[in-house]
Amino acid sequence: MAEYGYSLKVDEKIDIYSYGVVLLELLTGKRPLDPEFGESIDIVGWIRRKIDKKSPHEALDPSVGNCKYVQEEMLLVLKIALLCTAKFPKDRPSMRDVIMMLGEAKPRRKSGRSSETFSANKEIPATIRTPPVNGLL
Repeated sequence: MAEYGYSLKVDEKIDIYSYGVVLLELLTGKRPLDPEFGESIDIVGWIRRKIDKKSPHEALDPSVGNCKYVQEEMLLVLKIALLCTAKFPKDRPSMRDVIMMLGEAKPRRKSGRSSETFSANKEIPATIRTPPVNGLL
């Protein structure tokens, strides 16, 4: 992992970054370093470019599913992956927070059961909301 190579120090925030990269691999179907990204661009830089161009849907792996709810869930997990791969380690969530966010990453579905309802307030817990991700997707 590139970040470990730079610091030669292992800590939870580096593990969180790696976990975010794995989430991005699962969401996109791409390897961390793919020739499609261009020279000196990794999966994190590539996905951030897609977001800057307002086209995060283009980055998602279509083989996972094209149904509206699957796409919504993938975008929610993408937001979590972006938090995990924040540039500065202090801006990354703890693994406990990541697990909580993944458990709450459910799209809005019309249903009588409140457990299936997704609200914007529950998207990312208030204790770990960080400016780098707000408004990205």
